[in-house]
Amino acid sequence: MNLKFPLLILFCLFLHNSKICSQSTEWRALPNSPFSPSRFEDIFFLNENTGWIINFDGSTYRTFNGGLNWLYAENIELNRSIGFFNSQDGIIGTLDLNRPLFRTSNSGANWIQVTNLPNPPPRGICGISIINGTTAVACGTYSGNARAYKTTDKGLSWSMIFSDTSKARSLVDTYFWSPDSGLIAGGYNTSTYSNGVAVVLMTTDGGSTWNTVHKTNRPREWCWKINFHSRTNGVISIERNSGLSYILKTTNTGLNWTEIPFREYDQEGIGFLNDNTGWVGGWTGPTYKTTNGGTNWSLAGWGENLNRFRFLSDTLAFAVGDRIYKFKNYQVSVNQISSEIPEAYYLYQNYPNPFNPVTTIFYKLKSAGNTGLKIYNALGTEVASLVNEEQNAGEYKAVFDGSNFPGGIYFIRFTSGTFIDVKKMMLIK
Repeated sequence: MNLKFPLLILFCLFLHNSKICSQSTEWRALPNSPFSPSRFEDIFFLNENTGWIINFDGSTYRTFNGGLNWLYAENIELNRSIGFFNSQDGIIGTLDLNRPLFRTSNSGANWIQVTNLPNPPPRGICGISIINGTTAVACGTYSGNARAYKTTDKGLSWSMIFSDTSKARSLVDTYFWSPDSGLIAGGYNTSTYSNGVAVVLMTTDGGSTWNTVHKTNRPREWCWKINFHSRTNGVISIERNSGLSYILKTTNTGLNWTEIPFREYDQEGIGFLNDNTGWVGGWTGPTYKTTNGGTNWSLAGWGENLNRFRFLSDTLAFAVGDRIYKFKNYQVSVNQISSEIPEAYYLYQNYPNPFNPVTTIFYKLKSAGNTGLKIYNALGTEVASLVNEEQNAGEYKAVFDGSNFPGGIYFIRFTSGTFIDVKKMMLIK
């Protein structure tokens, strides 16, 4: 029996249908995540699989498979902040004057009110910083009565570490690098929180003393969320009712802060991947992205009403707003459908077009080279990278899934060597 013929057929099939997997690190909505008509307040992940989210309406959810599925847990009204020491022990802060803090010892299946907070009790807990497996700091609130508390036994007992109204009248968030060193941020005012200025305070002795490291001079603004992408470099969002808003940026562990103009926007959630790349979201709606440290911003093409970013590494993060979003390396399957060398480079019009939600893109490579196939929205912001790698000469097809993108006009940008071509397509929803 001659085996050469069937082996030749298999070899040809491999050449004509070989699959190349490229990776695109980007934000995508988790398909099965709960949806909120306003937003979820906070999110906390211990690792890639185990995480929790909370909503102001009282609903709490948990996942043990990276957000593929979410389990509804006990209802706690006016949820605001959340943190976990380990997979079992965690705390939730609320804006309930009578029940500002809860703890769990069974992964969030049930929550018990913390009743032994020092007097005078807080009006609420807006921010939580988990420092290690036993220690955390909690602070609040955005509307006044600025206080911060510390636990060293997983939330069983608490001590007050800040209540100085000469330095801050409202507190929204906290971030600690160690049990001794950390920040609290909010606002200083003499009447209502909405008339004050933004303020950042630092301690290096566990909260015994606090120094003001930054205070703005514009009224009607206050610090909202703190995010550090390294030990020394971090950012803080500044919320304001109207007018040009700013973000704060530090490169020396919070000792000094630079005010960077953002835009007229009611910003809240902020997260930076590194010194250059970051995102801002808020009540105004869409998410904005910078790739040059905040000098310029453009629409990111994903996310609404973002209130919190949680980075676990430079390739894994979560964000919460109207739903849950995940940042990771997503594999994009690209099929080489022919190894025959074409006479020219060519980008075909996607088919179908218009489409909902999936369309196929064909292209030809005259010679081997670094190839890019990227999707941009109508504002020119890159929203997806389907191919970004060295490819051999031949004909290829790639599939774009627009399930997590809003309807509208998009552009396909195809590059290989010095060759560039662009096609317009329309996603209809």
